Amino acid sequence: MGKDAAPGGRWLLALMVGWALVVAGLWLAAPPAHPEITVFYRKLQDQWLLLAMLWAWAGVAVAMRRWPLVRVWRIDTRAVWGLAALAALVALAGHYLVLSGYDLSRDEQMVSFDAAIYRAGRLAWPVPVEWRGDLPALNTLFMMPLARPAAWVSTYLPGNAMLEALLGPLKTPLLMAVSVLALWRVGRRLLGPDQDALAVMMALFLLSGQVLFSAMSRFAMPAHLAFNLVWLWLFLRDTRRGDLAALAVGFAATGLHQPLFHPMFVAPWLALLLWERRWGRLALFVGAYLAVGLFWLWWPHITLDAVRGPDSVLVEAGSDYVSRLMETLAQNSDNGTLMAANLLRMVAWTHPALWVLAAAGAWAGRRDGRVLALLGGAVIVVVVMGLILPYQGHGFGYRYLHPMLGNVALLGALGWQRLGDAWRDRLRGGMVALSGLTLVVLIPMQGWFAHRLYGAFADASAKIDTVHADYIIIGNYDAPLALDLGINRPDLSNRPLRLIEYGYDDLEEMAPRLCAHGQTVALPARSFYFGIGRALNMMPGRTTTRRRAWHTQEFTDAGCKVISLP
Repeated sequence: MGKDAAPGGRWLLALMVGWALVVAGLWLAAPPAHPEITVFYRKLQDQWLLLAMLWAWAGVAVAMRRWPLVRVWRIDTRAVWGLAALAALVALAGHYLVLSGYDLSRDEQMVSFDAAIYRAGRLAWPVPVEWRGDLPALNTLFMMPLARPAAWVSTYLPGNAMLEALLGPLKTPLLMAVSVLALWRVGRRLLGPDQDALAVMMALFLLSGQVLFSAMSRFAMPAHLAFNLVWLWLFLRDTRRGDLAALAVGFAATGLHQPLFHPMFVAPWLALLLWERRWGRLALFVGAYLAVGLFWLWWPHITLDAVRGPDSVLVEAGSDYVSRLMETLAQNSDNGTLMAANLLRMVAWTHPALWVLAAAGAWAGRRDGRVLALLGGAVIVVVVMGLILPYQGHGFGYRYLHPMLGNVALLGALGWQRLGDAWRDRLRGGMVALSGLTLVVLIPMQGWFAHRLYGAFADASAKIDTVHADYIIIGNYDAPLALDLGINRPDLSNRPLRLIEYGYDDLEEMAPRLCAHGQTVALPARSFYFGIGRALNMMPGRTTTRRRAWHTQEFTDAGCKVISLP
């Protein structure tokens, strides 16, 4: 991959100092007080992980003095299959042991929601007539902006949820294994037989908490990562059969979640074909991706037809991707500070050496088109998402960059390779120590942070499910992120149904309809949210108590029985 001289050990210290300054700058630029999820993660998780990372680097300095020479790392295909199986097992077990088997964010919840619909052989689930006017109270966030819809399903593209419907709990473990195996195949092609560099690539990838913990979740990003790496492996084979297979993978990858992520990965490789004047191959890919893009851009119209009823009214923009983009751009603010927080979180949830070695690899291969294509995929994401959607919400690290983490691990391995044998021998002991400290310190810390947050919401959700009531009212101001508890099954078979209230009077007109037959309504007490408050280091205020008093009177007068959920 290119003939440029390595940056060499003499530049490594400068790279490390430069990276430390970048991280410090990101810390200073990150938003101090809003939005709440970004600040929660920065204060409760990222600052402690970065501090632990600093101590890990200090441990490396000691290790390099005590163990200046460590044998070359060796890894072969059999070992990679073992690592893939182990990573899949960690992902499967971690979903239940670390994430408490719970879908915390709305993105994760919509995967389970849509999968239940697709598993039943439907494109959308019919909404009972009596609920069509009141459906927003059941939480329609990330659903088609219709008043009185005849059915409901998320506005996301169907690929990830269809995989969930097909594979169930084995989906993300299998995707994790595929990512490992595909990365290995790509690494063999780009790095050659250098087993030391290949082993570093695997360490940078598998010891990044973002890779491991995202694979435990139902986020779409692990699927994007796996499909991108498989696509790259097929593309680099440079055969007609491989190209056709890559296009089939690209069709599925574009339809996983949002239509933008996979094309951002592919674009630099098509630019490489343009630079190399591979006109026939370029025409094949450009023509195919135009057709793929048109198909998936049309998908929201298919969804709209599936959910629209005779009385439905499109109440706002957002039924197609162009209007969604315009609406998102109009709402953006503080783009720079939010992206600083995202990138800071990305550093805290990846291998401590990943970005330093990736910078070395990018510099060493700056005249190699394939290196620039790897780098370009990551840069495009940061620039594009920084402009159109800087706010990521929940996630382990910076999840919008997750589909490109294979690129970054490859760049890091290239950086290690280009250091040369003498410097690699001198630094290998430090790399072993840093990876070991990541495994025994950073990853357990990340796991604890993830478990503490997911477990708190999982406990609250399980407590709701045990209540003998028809409805439970969850208020927007009851506790931090309380509305993340507002998820119902597509067929509304769960009891109690979880109703959300954005303001104090949202349910006033609904009360007579809800209580027409003497139903039971559960109202959470302030103490119900204490577990969430402890996890977020922000105990709920007195809003819940005031709202309970108001709703108790309202629903009692309407004919409901009201019970308290302590």
